[in-house]
Amino acid sequence: MTEKKRIFRLMFVKIKPAYYELSEEEQKEFMRKDREKMEELGYKLHYMIDCSWSNEEWQFIGVEEWPSMEAIEKITKFHEEELEASKYAEYKTYLGTPVYDEYAQSGTNR
Repeated sequence: MTEKKRIFRLMFVKIKPAYYELSEEEQKEFMRKDREKMEELGYKLHYMIDCSWSNEEWQFIGVEEWPSMEAIEKITKFHEEELEASKYAEYKTYLGTPVYDEYAQSGTNR
């Protein structure tokens, strides 16, 4: 039987001025739509790290877990086509799977 590996997405984010130009209600609606879709697709947020005090390039780093590449493709399409997220944030993502060997810890959350 083939083991199904979890897929992690490491996301680096810097909010653009256009996001802050939205009203507070529009910002909340944007975030609500984003979170609802992500939860619908089965994501799990492990960490959201605020780097704004120590890094000029990225404000936040997120560590997310996804059930499949299909889910990641769907959220990427949603972000690009429906939310138009690139208008409101600059971001870069990296995908990976857990490593379990003598150099890695147990692979569990702390």
